[in-house]
Formats: sequence, C-alpha cells, structure tokens
Amino acid sequence: MASRSRRILSDALPLRLVGNAAMAAATAARSLGEDPTLFGIQLARRFPLARRALVRAAASARGADAALLGAWMRGELDAVRGILDETSGPGLSRLAAEVAQAAGRPELVVDDPTAHPVARARAAWQLGEATTAIALLDGVRAPRLRRVLRAERALMTPGTRLRWTHAGAPTVDGHGVLHLLTNSLPHTQSGYTIRSHAVLRAQRDAGLAPVAMTRVGYPVVVGGLGARAIDVIDGIAYHRALPVALASTPDGRLRQQADALAALAARIGPAALQTTTHYPNAVVVREVAEALGLPWAYEVRGMLEQTWLSGLASDEARERARSSERYALVRAREAELAAAADAVFTLADRMRDDLVERGVPRERIELVPNGIDAALLERERPAPADARLGVGLPREGFWVGAASSIVDYEGFDVLLRAVAQARAAGHDIRALLIGDGTARPALLTLATELGLDGAAVLPGRVPREAAAQWLDALDVVVVPRVDREVTRTVAPLKPIEAMAAGAPLLVSDLPPLVESVGPGMVAAGATVPPGDAGALAERLAEIARTPPAREELADAGKRRAAERTWGSVAQTYRDAYGRLGV
Repeated sequence: MASRSRRILSDALPLRLVGNAAMAAATAARSLGEDPTLFGIQLARRFPLARRALVRAAASARGADAALLGAWMRGELDAVRGILDETSGPGLSRLAAEVAQAAGRPELVVDDPTAHPVARARAAWQLGEATTAIALLDGVRAPRLRRVLRAERALMTPGTRLRWTHAGAPTVDGHGVLHLLTNSLPHTQSGYTIRSHAVLRAQRDAGLAPVAMTRVGYPVVVGGLGARAIDVIDGIAYHRALPVALASTPDGRLRQQADALAALAARIGPAALQTTTHYPNAVVVREVAEALGLPWAYEVRGMLEQTWLSGLASDEARERARSSERYALVRAREAELAAAADAVFTLADRMRDDLVERGVPRERIELVPNGIDAALLERERPAPADARLGVGLPREGFWVGAASSIVDYEGFDVLLRAVAQARAAGHDIRALLIGDGTARPALLTLATELGLDGAAVLPGRVPREAAAQWLDALDVVVVPRVDREVTRTVAPLKPIEAMAAGAPLLVSDLPPLVESVGPGMVAAGATVPPGDAGALAERLAEIARTPPAREELADAGKRRAAERTWGSVAQTYRDAYGRLGV
C-alpha cells in the first residue's frame, strides 16, 4: 500500500506543485494587498532570507523607527522593548505599532488614539478585547479583517456550530482511528509533532490502525511548497488537505477541512475520530463525527489561553488579556467541546483538574502522559565528551542545555545567566541549546553580552535523525522553565526523553515538571526554583564537580522513564476506545 501511494504521488507531483504554488501565491497576494507592513513583519519571522533583506531595508527608515526595526530584525527583543518604552505614547507610527505587537506589547498600541485603526484593532484582539477590536474597524476600509475577526469570535463562542453539511452516508463497520492534527513531521519538528507521531505509532502497535490528516493548507502555508498529498513516516500515513485556494475566513477554512476529513473518512472507513487541542480542530471533528455516526475523542495537550498569555511581554498586557472577553470565551469553548467528546485524553493531573473545574466529567478524562519508546531504555549512552566530537564541539568543558523550541517561557535566558555566574566562580560550564524559535536571536545577543562567546552554542534546528547525538553531547539536560500559567499546567515531552536517554536532568520546580520526573528524581535533587539563575548556577557547579550526583540523577531518571513507555501508555487508548466499541 505504501509503495503504491508513493508511485501515485510521484506521478501527480508536478500537478501538486502547481496547486501548492497557486495556494501560496494567492495567500501571499491577499496578505500583501491588505497590509504590506504586517506582511513584511510576518515574512521576516518565517524566512531568514527575507529577514536579512529587511534588515538592510531598515537602514532607509528614520529616527526611532530605524532603530526599532533594526533591533527587531536582529532579534534583540530586549532592545526592542527598551526603545518602545522610551518612545511609547501617542504618535506611534504604523511600523512601530506592528513591531510592538510582534514584540508582545499590544497595550502600547490599543490605547493610542493616533495609531492606525487597523493596528489598534489587531492590538485589541491580541489583548483579548474582541468586541473592541471589531468596533475599531467601523468605517475603516478593512472588510476582510472585520469578517475574519467576527468569524473568529463566533467560532470561539460556546454554542456556535460550524455551518457545514455532509452529503455522504454514515460509516458502517469501520476500523481504526482517523486523527486530525494541526501539523506534523517531517515539515514541523516540535514537541507537538513528536508526541503525535509517538501516539500514532503506539496506537498502531495496540491494533488501533491510526491514520492522520493535517489542517487545511498545511504545510504549504508554512513554506512547504514541495508538499505531497501524503507523507508516510515509519509506516504512518499523514494525509494533507491542499486545495488550490484557501477560503478567506476562518469558518470557510474549517468547512474546507471538514470536507477533506469527511472525504478521507469515506475512503478509509474509520471506526472513530480523534483530534487535539485547540478548539478549531474539535469544532470540525465534532461535526464530521456526528455526520458519519462515529464516536470521537479530544486530546487536550495544552490550554490555548495560557499559551496566548505567555506570548505577551508585560504584566499589564497579561493582566488585561487574563480579564478579557476572549480569555473567558476560549476557556468556556474548550470546556464545552471536551464535554461534548465521547472520550477526553490529557497529559497530567493538573490539566485534568483544570478540565474538571470547568465542568468536564472526571470519569470521561483519561491520563495519557508523555512516554518514550522502550527501546531507548536499552540504548547505551556514549560519554558526552565523545558525542561532542561527533557534532563538532570540543571535548573539554561541562556542557548543559536542552533540545527544545526556543521560546521565552522555556527560561533559557535564566540558564545562560546561570552559566555565566558559574563560569565567573571558576567552573568551566558551557551551554548548548539545540532548536529554533522566536527567542533564539535574543539569546544569541544575551550570550554575547554575558561574555559567553565560545561557551554558549545555539546551532539552531538540527535534522531529526541527528537530534539524539546532539542530546548525548550534554553532560546535564536542563529544563529551566519560568513560572507562568502555561508552565504550571502543561507537561512538556523533553524531560521524559532525557531521562530515557540516561542523561542527568534538572528541571524547574513547577507542578507538571515535578509530576513528570517523579518523587525519585525530586529526592535526587533534580528540581531548582524557577527563574533563579543563582540557585541554578550553584546546582550545576555542584553536579559538575560531583560525578556521583550525576550518576544518581541518571539512574533515577532511567527508573522513572521505564514507568512511562509508549507501550504501557497505549493501553489507555486501547481501553478507552474499547469502551466506545472500537
């Protein structure tokens, strides 16, 4: 079947490429025509080549705008926020307003009566003030943005159903589980996609015959112009929903998604549907499941409103967002959809408790924590100094860090400051941060400011097949998350992977991380106060000079990881679907 799929795709590839290019061109042209400034900002975020061109273009800007745009393009977020604080007040330019929002400071824009109405509307939306955002567009020539925001508000409002009808027949005597995912390997490498792939493999091994489809337009909308209609990875099929043109509104795109998911279901005949947060996925899957007469499951992997708050850069912005209309609607919407599902899966006790507090019946929620492939427990970890040679790093030094998405709430700035303090105290501790994300440029700047040239390496994203070798190069893996709502609720994947690999591990003392590592690791000293660079520096120095402490952490981690294999986790899925008659 897999070879036949590849042959069909190869024959159709030229036509597929034409369709992908048409979709990308239409999307780009619409964005460029509606708001050239925002389009340039977003282009620079996604494509490094465009970033370099816009850095050169920044030289033609004047005054504060030139300094602001230049700092933002170089990734110097602290400098950007400093310039914004110095120049905030009435009279922000359109460019400055867009940069302020990209830097997580929408409160500087929304209350400025001289700012462009479209910029103010976007800032209000970013703060969760949905009705205000729509009202700011009254009388402004931005009809599509008004339609988009109205559709978004409707979709996040409890009780709203997708206006979609299915002309086909219900599924009869189906087999297997059809998943709807936001994104996937090989086009996106993240904790979300790695967990998704592990879940699919585990369900396959448990006899649930999973198949996946990703959101409409993906991966073309993130630059994957060479995307095929199907990718097959480790025997798991990922189907793509790639229309020639994407609908111009969120509800229109969800109808396209529902059409594609229902068409795939008609071809493969599943016995159940499954999706993951956030609510747009669940909106689609509920409609398709009801039309096909199938049960469906919702896997809650995070809290959308908390992730959104984590992207705001000031206490004022976070407080406004937390008390906003959008915050309340999203929390209620997620709870409504979870309660409507036939089964709910989530990752940790804290997340289950949050759902129960919002009205989801506890007996319908199954815990499916992050797991690992049992084969990893049998793998012999090389000496970190030897592994460093293999990736082009020096053998000497005591290297600490992580393989992760590089975003603000991961706390890698705290880690760099801890490394600098430890080095100032005479310890040859060095940092290695593998991965990419919005915070990486600022971390590169911080490393230079701290005098860590040569002692802090940020290689960016590495090939999936090389990730284990880079992780092996670390003497200690550190998960230094800062204390935010999202980090107090959501459990990441990387601690369990590090423990399975036999790497000594340190994590911030936050509930999901403590739950992930377990009491044995806590007793071995695996937790440090979040945000405390001094405490982290002291603990790293202690571990660096005490080999038995490293061995204790590695051994306790292996024992904990052995309790969390995907084989044991998969039985939870098997049992839950068995109760649904699958």
